[in-house]
Amino acid sequence: MLDLVRKHARSWLIKVALFLIVIVFIFWGGYSYKARQEGYLARVGDHYISIYDYDLYYRQLVEMYKRQMRDSFSEELLQRLNLRKQALTQLIDRQVIAAAAQELGLTATTQEIQRKLAEFPVFQTDGRFDPKRYLFILRQNRMSPEVFEQQVGQDLSLQKTEAFIKRRAIVTDEEIMTDLRFNYTVFQVAYVFFDPKSFEAQVNPGEKELESFYQRSQERYKEPEKRQISYVLFNPDSYLSDMRVTENQIKDYYEDRGTQYHKEQEVRARHILFRVKDDASETDVAKARAEAERVLTEAKQGKDFVELTKKYSQDPTVGENGGDLGFFTRGRMVPEFSEAAFNLKPGEISDLVRSPYGFHIIKVEDVRPEKTTPLNEVREEIETKLKGEKARDIAHQRAREFTDSANAQKDINKAAQTTKLPLTATGVWVSIGNVLPEIGGVPIQGQNKLFALPEKGISEILEVPKGFLVAQIDVIQPPQVMPFEMAKDRVEKDYKADQARILAENGASELLARSKALKGLEEAGKQAKLEVGKSEWFSRLEPDMNLGMLQGDAETGTFRLTLSDPFPDRPLRVQNRYGVFQLIGRKLPDGALEKERSVITKRLLGEKQGVLFQTWLGDERKKYQIEVFKEL
Repeated sequence: MLDLVRKHARSWLIKVALFLIVIVFIFWGGYSYKARQEGYLARVGDHYISIYDYDLYYRQLVEMYKRQMRDSFSEELLQRLNLRKQALTQLIDRQVIAAAAQELGLTATTQEIQRKLAEFPVFQTDGRFDPKRYLFILRQNRMSPEVFEQQVGQDLSLQKTEAFIKRRAIVTDEEIMTDLRFNYTVFQVAYVFFDPKSFEAQVNPGEKELESFYQRSQERYKEPEKRQISYVLFNPDSYLSDMRVTENQIKDYYEDRGTQYHKEQEVRARHILFRVKDDASETDVAKARAEAERVLTEAKQGKDFVELTKKYSQDPTVGENGGDLGFFTRGRMVPEFSEAAFNLKPGEISDLVRSPYGFHIIKVEDVRPEKTTPLNEVREEIETKLKGEKARDIAHQRAREFTDSANAQKDINKAAQTTKLPLTATGVWVSIGNVLPEIGGVPIQGQNKLFALPEKGISEILEVPKGFLVAQIDVIQPPQVMPFEMAKDRVEKDYKADQARILAENGASELLARSKALKGLEEAGKQAKLEVGKSEWFSRLEPDMNLGMLQGDAETGTFRLTLSDPFPDRPLRVQNRYGVFQLIGRKLPDGALEKERSVITKRLLGEKQGVLFQTWLGDERKKYQIEVFKEL
């Protein structure tokens, strides 16, 4: 899969790697000497975190997620991740760790900083550190070598401190054996499933039964709280025509974001992967190499590369699309892969390339040369963006002025008359999850604020897709139970589903009791004229395809079964079905310890290191008075 080859820059709190900020500076825009301190957001002991530093860090964190998530990225995702709070937490923790590094004598040396600089692909020419390119990239980002190297040094210090703390974690043989038995013991079961849907046809309720069900279950048929609001929308588009941008502003924007308009050389390639584990034996390596060389011969003889990929590649996420990795820069792939790919011309096929993931056969499809887009080609784009930013600032300012007036008069309508602004809409009914779709909706945080207001309450400025919203609550309608006639179709559907579930569970319970009496599910199923299935061998880590991933009671009930007590106490619910299980086999595979020891050790060590480091960090935080001056 692509993740096997691509190297993502990750936040150390997400994947415990401390080089996110430096990497993003280089590829996103870095520091600007034009930055203005706009006050402080938080304090860690005697160290203050400025709003500017926070905003910069937050934007870099967002950019990292955009690059990793691509099409899956959304504003909703940012809210779910609570990325604003996450960014501040990380900045606070970085400061705490930096102070600890100083105390422990783990600050980075000049030689370590120099070695790290030489490793950045963006500073290299033909695979070697290029001082001229280094200074050129920093100038484009309005950053001095001193500032950048200080940041690199700090991140190296954080890395060293983290590694020092984690070295105290150990994994014992007893822990390895416990994990082996828990995760790698394999089971085989006989089973019969009862699907409630197959019982729904047996349920034919009358009117009285439905009404009785409705009376017992009225909470199901409550309409959510609704609110009637009036609001004014401040749309930045309304102010665009009055915005002016100077040539100097355009030039400053272009220079401040030099790397945004500079594209590194990119290669589009396909690959065929033959996986080789880190701990593979020489025999396994030789076997994989022989297979890869045989396919390489076929590829170089002119056989269709796409078909070869689909047939042989062990990278499942790209096998179906012919191994296409899309366009990538040098820094996006592991060094071995990049070195080979960037030395090929379009249409050429590499020799075997060994990487930490195995053997690759690479075919380059296209090459995009390094390019810096000149200012005259993006002037109009920058002008439009700057005008949009100015218009947004004006819209926010107008919204702030209007909010002050509305709160002073305690009436949004009077404020609109005073400021000679028409209300965008009045008397609009909204409910959580359905707030003003006609203006692009309101993010969930804004909805929560609207629904926390009292009647006649006026909102703060709410940011929405089309600008800024100020609203007043006219009427609050509490949650109300729908009349029976309106809810009747839903009531009937719910009644049938509930009764069918009961029938399915009862049928499963009867079969389970009969199976225990006969000491066998096979015989009980035969008497009931039910087909009894038989699973493949499965474990917690490798589920059976027909049973699927067992969760909750189904997991607990299945994996506690023994050959002397092969039946669960009751039918097990697997997704929406009720299952009757009988254990027919349980064992630890031969050679499991030798085969899995290194994998288990690595996983347990990672888990223990993570817990150890977070515990240490929590203790370190207690040493400082930490204040947050502004809610995010």
